[in-house]
Amino acid sequence: MAEAGHEAFQMAGVVRRRQERASARTGEKFAFVTFSDPTGEFECLFPPEQLRRCREVLEVGTSVLVKVRAKAADGEVRFFGDDASRMDVLLDDAQIGLRVVLSAQSADAEALKARLDRARAQGKGGEVWLQATLGGRTEVEIKLPGRYRLDAALRGALKSAPGVVMLEDA
Repeated sequence: MAEAGHEAFQMAGVVRRRQERASARTGEKFAFVTFSDPTGEFECLFPPEQLRRCREVLEVGTSVLVKVRAKAADGEVRFFGDDASRMDVLLDDAQIGLRVVLSAQSADAEALKARLDRARAQGKGGEVWLQATLGGRTEVEIKLPGRYRLDAALRGALKSAPGVVMLEDA
């Protein structure tokens, strides 16, 4: 892939570390940023112009989508960051939906409401549907009013709520 030169693609990860340094030649700052994802860690070099454009996004602990170029040299592949966007903002802008499948016997409406209230979004975000089977035969689906930040925090909170069987993107 990178053998031909600079191949562009996107990678997602959580910012683990950002080390800024000044160029000895120009004095401009560049950064080595370490990201982690479920497969491990990777590092990208953000040149001065790109660092200026996305410095505020590259904060430790932030989940990001990074536009990357890869270059192979001397048997190693190096990543160069061209841009970075916060995943929570991308999810809000995508306006995807979430279906929460419930067990009618063990669902706790107050626990669900408390978790969803914390994720309410003004204007942006996704829609949420609650789905349950009643009496073993009748399937009921309710679309909740408003929009919600469908981020990892909400998904984790809903998964731990009593009676939640499954979450599905809608």
